[in-house]
Amino acid sequence: MNKFKHWKIVILLIGVIIFLVLLTVFIYPKFKLKNFQEIIEISYNDLYEDNYNDVCFGNIFSCHEVAVKKDGNVDTKKLGEYKVTYTFSYQNNVIVKEQIVKVMDKKAPTLEVNGENLKYCPNGSIPVNFEIKAIDDIDGDLSDKVLVKAEDSKLVFSVADGAGNEVKVFKDARKIDEEAPKINLIGDNLVYLQLNQKYEENGVKAVDNCDGDISEKVIREGEVDSSKEGKYVITYKVSDSSGLSSSTNRTVYVYQAKNYAEKGTKNVYLTFDDGPSAYTGQLLDVLKKYNVKATFFLTSQNTSKGYDDMIKREYDEGHTVAIHSYTHSYSYIYASVDNYFEDLTNMQNKIYNLTGYKTMIVRFPGGSSNTISKNYDNGSHIMSNLAKMLGAKGYRYFDWNVLSGDAGETTDTKQIVKNVTSNLKSGTSVVLQHDTKNFSVNAVEDIIKYGIENGYNFLPLTMDSPSVEHSINN
Repeated sequence: MNKFKHWKIVILLIGVIIFLVLLTVFIYPKFKLKNFQEIIEISYNDLYEDNYNDVCFGNIFSCHEVAVKKDGNVDTKKLGEYKVTYTFSYQNNVIVKEQIVKVMDKKAPTLEVNGENLKYCPNGSIPVNFEIKAIDDIDGDLSDKVLVKAEDSKLVFSVADGAGNEVKVFKDARKIDEEAPKINLIGDNLVYLQLNQKYEENGVKAVDNCDGDISEKVIREGEVDSSKEGKYVITYKVSDSSGLSSSTNRTVYVYQAKNYAEKGTKNVYLTFDDGPSAYTGQLLDVLKKYNVKATFFLTSQNTSKGYDDMIKREYDEGHTVAIHSYTHSYSYIYASVDNYFEDLTNMQNKIYNLTGYKTMIVRFPGGSSNTISKNYDNGSHIMSNLAKMLGAKGYRYFDWNVLSGDAGETTDTKQIVKNVTSNLKSGTSVVLQHDTKNFSVNAVEDIIKYGIENGYNFLPLTMDSPSVEHSINN
């Protein structure tokens, strides 16, 4: 009987405890927060909203709306952790909850790959025949960080931002090598050597789209014997790992430079550039009057057009017709060796068509010492090359050693006469004038008179005339 009473007391106590628990849980009023998160992660630049669900104060029978006070802000445009404090209150009842908001870089970059017929090399290297653009919200342009690898007939492009978010793009590609190596000559493809001048081999650079720099694999064929005049061809050949081959040549001309000794003394060579013009006929009349022969370095530029008959007259009256320039455009003729010789040949052909004479006498626009060519030749030292090439091709070029000053220094005829006569040499004098300037043409008769009175000979330039050449500055 005592034992039964003991169990009744235990059961009663348990019942009381259960009642108190139920009272506390379901009947005693309190704050109710549904799914409140103490730590929240949000992506950079995403919309941030207060992150708590319904909050009320009460029990199972009723729950009252509470007041909410929020302290702390979240800037989703800045990475980091932010603390937000919520204070919930109902009458005299208050509860405080803290929430940590983590603004994180959770988005991978965007990656675009553009290109057609993508391919990769048999050795696994990947020629760039595509365009890529990778942009990340935080790190900006990551295009130069993109990794590319070949896998099973595909190219896999991948890039990760600073937070480790990675994106991959897969593109179909062929495993093939269709491109032969490229051989680039170091130095000129045409070399001009005077007889017995040492030939220096500059070599080549060979680059392959799959193998990279393969210059060391280049095979050179051919030799230059600078002790013998002639044309020598050096051939460079190379093959890549796929068996594709390329070759290129360098041509070397070995020539004998002539020694043009000064003939006689007190010889004057009157030369006129840039014509013919409206004043050329007047000049020819003066030269004919005194039986003086001169040299005309001719052009076919705007000021010369319409005066082709003057070129024929110059030749017929025994003057030397020579080449100055067809276009007289520095930016064109000095842009490349090919441009220069195209221009020269056009003027040479024009003279030949008018006279039947193929002239080989040349004057560079600006003279061989000009530096303006540096503005157009991309650092190729074109004047040094052209001077050698003209000689090797059988041409002769002439500069001057007496300036008239008619190219901008003066427009006074008397000053032109003084500039020339006071600078005539005891040996060879090559005078520079322009028959496109009337004030310069008007000075010629007084120059001739002075020369005759002082024992000077007036001669036209020929292929055997003494050399008058400037120091080359380019």
